[in-house]
Amino acid sequence: MVLRYTYPVLLCILILMHGRWGYAVKDEIFRENETKISHHIKSAEVGLFTMDELLNFHVGQKLPIFFPIRNLSLYPPFFLPPKYQNIIPFIKPAAMFNLFKVPPSSPKGKAFLGTLYSCDSINGETTKICATSLDSMLGFVKKAFGPDVDFKFITTTHPTLTTPVFQNYTVLEPPVEIVSVKKVPCHPFPYFYAIYFCHTDLNYETRAFKLRLVGDGSGDEVEAVIVCHLDSKNLSSDHLVFRMLGVEKGSSYCHVFRQGDILWIQQQTSGGGVAAV
Repeated sequence: MVLRYTYPVLLCILILMHGRWGYAVKDEIFRENETKISHHIKSAEVGLFTMDELLNFHVGQKLPIFFPIRNLSLYPPFFLPPKYQNIIPFIKPAAMFNLFKVPPSSPKGKAFLGTLYSCDSINGETTKICATSLDSMLGFVKKAFGPDVDFKFITTTHPTLTTPVFQNYTVLEPPVEIVSVKKVPCHPFPYFYAIYFCHTDLNYETRAFKLRLVGDGSGDEVEAVIVCHLDSKNLSSDHLVFRMLGVEKGSSYCHVFRQGDILWIQQQTSGGGVAAV
């Protein structure tokens, strides 16, 4: 069954993303839409769960979830070629706005300016980076894992899902934990070319899982990456996580990685069933 009220779901995903990873959502945006969010959607529909909920997922269970399709006009898949990086520096975007004829006051322009603001705010930090090239991303990840550690990335995949559909999904297998002592998530930021916000969050313990699903309406199979934060004390007290999950500050929470989000893990580890953890 294909479900409706897609707009509130998209709005909630937007707020969750922005509240967690950068260009902040203003309080008035949440206040304007708080009733719409709380009355129309549940936490599972935007891929938000408690740890207990996730660990108890079983084969055949129905989950209504919305998997957004990556908008390539906002999140291009390719980095700017190195030979152009000196010609068009990241910190001087005026040339890019003129080149692509994107008004800074347009919705897309504001999103791009938000990326610049977020990246400028973390400039110089050692646990966060806005990677503007593959080399800078890999250099950050290698430093996080340490020398002589092989690593790879995992991401949510739904190769046959080409249209964002809000529908019921059936769990095909219990969640499988991805065992990796260290993890480095990287999230695409909207810009003219690929920009990834990567962070280590060494002070906050996480667990990662894979969950296989199939869409009841479309038949599309999804292998979702889910990351669980074991402590939410770093979130603001009025964060949407607490409102939607009904948990207290400090509690664990889990969220589905959307298409394009990357989780770097240690290469030599293997997954194990949740029951064995």
